[in-house]
Parts: sequence; structure tokens; C-alpha cells
Amino acid sequence: MKNVLLVISKKGVSEKALLRAVLAAKKDKSTLYAFCGLGSGAADDASDKFTDIGFIGDKPSAQVSEAIMKDYRQRGYEELGKVQIKCMEEGVAFEPLMEQEGDFVESILSLVEGHSIALVVITGEKRSHLRRYLSKSPEDELKEKAACEVEVFTEED
Repeated sequence: MKNVLLVISKKGVSEKALLRAVLAAKKDKSTLYAFCGLGSGAADDASDKFTDIGFIGDKPSAQVSEAIMKDYRQRGYEELGKVQIKCMEEGVAFEPLMEQEGDFVESILSLVEGHSIALVVITGEKRSHLRRYLSKSPEDELKEKAACEVEVFTEED
């Protein structure tokens, strides 16, 4: 069976990406796996941004990191709930997955292998031309390494 994996980023999932994933799973009569991966560095990334703009000091407390992770988890559960509702409306089998440890891309690649995923749908963040030139996005890395089709939607979609 060809399953579909919808990857939910820290900022959520675009409506077009959600619709594409649900309709693909419905068409193939397969399971839609919705993955919300927080990754081990999620709180550090947010703390770094707060430090860069001068909002907090150089060494944020553990409480700040915990609060950031709690917020990310809460948003992840809300997004998983939205996906579940859409799947129920369309009569699609749904399986939520939440990962709080490990590398984001590696987690997705292991899910692709372990759950017979034929299509990965992911929402990528909008990046400047310079940033695209200097570093690869997780979406680019997935396209290179995944043994299945990867469709990337932007935040505006």
C-alpha cells in the first residue's frame, strides 16, 4: 500500500499541502501519516533568534527553553487535530506521529522507510535568495535523500 506522509513544520501546515496529502491518501485508499517533528534543536533555534534581537540575554534559562518547547508541542497537537478532522471528513485513515528528539530529516527518512511512504508532503518556510545559496533547507535534503516523491509547498500556499 502506498501511504502518504504529511510533515507539519513548527509553523504549521499550509491548507494546500493538507488538501494535497488528504486527497492523495483518499485516491490511493491509503493511510495518511501526519508527522510533527520538533527536533532536538527547536528550542535552541528560537532562543538564538531572541538573543540576536536582544530580547533575552546570551544564556536563556531552562525555563525559557521549556516554555518554547511546550508552545511548539501545543501547536503541533493543534495542527495534528486539524489534519485528523480533515481526514475524518474525507474518510481517510489517519495516524498521528510526534517526534521530540533527533534530527528532523533523519526522522522523516526513517518514517518513509518504516511505513511504506510513497509521497511526502511538506510545507517549507520562505527563505531569502542568500539563505538558499548558503545552506540547504530540510526540504531540499529530503528531495535528495528520500526514496519516494516529495512535494514542497511554501508557507503562502
